[in-house]
Amino acid sequence: MERAVLSALLPVAVLSATLVALFGVVLPLLLLGPVLASRTRPQPQQLLFAVVLLIPTVVIGSVFLAWWAVEWLGRYDVPSAELVGIALVVAAVVGLMAPLRLPGGSGPFWLKPLLGLSSGVLVPMSMILSMGAGLHELAAAGIGLLVLVALVVVFRVIAKPIADRRKAKQVRSSVRRFQGQLVDVTDEAWSLSSARGDANRIVLTYSGESDGKQIGAALMLKRDMEWVPKAEENQSAVFELSKGLNGQPTEAVLAQQRIGSPATLTMRIPGTTILSIRETVADSLSWVEFIGKLELTDADAMLKRRQPGADED
Repeated sequence: MERAVLSALLPVAVLSATLVALFGVVLPLLLLGPVLASRTRPQPQQLLFAVVLLIPTVVIGSVFLAWWAVEWLGRYDVPSAELVGIALVVAAVVGLMAPLRLPGGSGPFWLKPLLGLSSGVLVPMSMILSMGAGLHELAAAGIGLLVLVALVVVFRVIAKPIADRRKAKQVRSSVRRFQGQLVDVTDEAWSLSSARGDANRIVLTYSGESDGKQIGAALMLKRDMEWVPKAEENQSAVFELSKGLNGQPTEAVLAQQRIGSPATLTMRIPGTTILSIRETVADSLSWVEFIGKLELTDADAMLKRRQPGADED
């Protein structure tokens, strides 16, 4: 029995690695790579088209890989090779697709393929060991299901601190890299979800609560000496704020592509930087109230407030 288990380990590992490489790395890069690599914001139609192609490709590929797994495992006298082969493919696909529920960001790219590979190896091997110990096929399938559930739970537990550290490092790097004037939200009920950018441009995404509803705002800070408030017909209008970030009346531009879509408010911060505030949900921000929550700050003060335990880099 021990010899049979060891001989089955190689095909199980190779099949799982092949499935994960195809469905977890190659296929997403082929379908989503060009969309995500473009500098423009992906359109819903592009993402929908990629998903529509992804689903049947995974289904057809899974059928082929299941046939291959059954054929290969059958050569090693694996008990119930059909059941084990199908379970291998199902477990690996579930591992790749299972959401890890990471609030405020995502984990590293390798985390999902690792879960898929672990599921594709451990689930069928646990079934082979169970049937080798004399258990019925249904009991072995139940044990395989428990192993799969346990793997998903374990990866969810370890993914959160990894994602939190990754997010904190990204925020520190982006905030310290930006060379313009920084702005932060003073209201403690608002949290910084992400920060992405370079020396000339940074996008700070905040989330908060208003009237019991979760809302958000994206603040884009950009170094620009030449920007002046300018209206565009049917898209944006220039008006004067009675009190800007410097406490003085400030001209701002309110832009909205179409009625019912999120609006963007843009103004100049004294100096070289312009500030654009974009709603994440249409008509969710009270502009005067939200601007009153903003204050000018620097990298050290912002990181001290948002990441009080972070090391100074």
